[in-house]
Amino acid sequence: MSDPTPEEQARALALRVLAFHARTEAQLRRRLRGAGYAAEQDAVVEWLRRLGYLDDRGWAEATARALLRPGRLGPRAAERRLLAAGIPAAQAKEQIAAALAEAGGAGAGSPEVVLCRALAERRTRGAAPAELPPKERVRLARFLLSRGFGGEAVHRVVGLPEEGDG
Repeated sequence: MSDPTPEEQARALALRVLAFHARTEAQLRRRLRGAGYAAEQDAVVEWLRRLGYLDDRGWAEATARALLRPGRLGPRAAERRLLAAGIPAAQAKEQIAAALAEAGGAGAGSPEVVLCRALAERRTRGAAPAELPPKERVRLARFLLSRGFGGEAVHRVVGLPEEGDG
């Protein structure tokens, strides 16, 4: 039995990586280059696409849904994760919009507000943000903003007073 060729070694590595969990093409290419298979990466990626093992659109859809489950991340943070994984910006925006609409469900308000409220309630262990002391509400607002929610959604959930209010 002869030694495996570099392409066969690259294929074996790619299959091991994908067996752990799904990856985007860009993530897999980075892994192959890092392991010294830069010359073989195009052939391996094409082979995996033919087998149906690489599907960036399906990965982006599933990841967007997982990231935007109630109590997780806001749309901006989820979009940044998709972009970092190599998903094109237009496709990332499309998948986030679809997952946001799905995750918001039948709650009161926009889907982003519904998700923001779910995370706020999880963070405060069920306490209504409006009942928190002002310092805690500001801390909660900063947390929600850091998790990728927009200022308007955070303001509606946390109910911070406008500047100049009492």
